[in-house]
Amino acid sequence: GHYDAIQLPDGTLRKHPRSIAFSSMDEVEFQQLYKSALDVLWRWILSRTFRTQREAENAAAQLMSFAG
Repeated sequence: GHYDAIQLPDGTLRKHPRSIAFSSMDEVEFQQLYKSALDVLWRWILSRTFRTQREAENAAAQLMSFAG
């Protein structure tokens, strides 16, 4: 997930969600989120249609080019 793990005084870990507002991210954080999201989409959806992640990204880029 997209979160910070915070260790509490009793030793347990709590997951604190991070914002997914692209405008509040630097480039490194955006790339990490993008890769994580693509990995999930690939594992559960895209691998059924495309042979490689690169092929799926190319299809997405083509769709975006039609948008404007």
